[in-house]
Amino acid sequence: MSPKAKEHGLRELTVKLEFEKEPKDRVNMETFKSIISAAYIYVFGQIVPSYKIGYFDEQSRKGTVITNAQHLNLLWAALSIYGNHFGQKIAFHYFSIKEE
Repeated sequence: MSPKAKEHGLRELTVKLEFEKEPKDRVNMETFKSIISAAYIYVFGQIVPSYKIGYFDEQSRKGTVITNAQHLNLLWAALSIYGNHFGQKIAFHYFSIKEE
């Protein structure tokens, strides 16, 4: 029997943000924060689990979102469902999860 996964503590989810068409404006940390927030609110309304942004690299468009382990599935669900930001089709690609 395998050990139970730890469901406590912080987790850092690393994702890559992709756009169907290259955006006109620069995609920076503020853009990333805005998209993460919009995804959560779109799926869960105003009652969203707590999270914070770790980093965002403008070149690779990889960023991290840090949340409690018990909310990780909610975060990934919101990012997976949210596919349109201000009329632009977007997608998040999973890279890794690590303990904080």
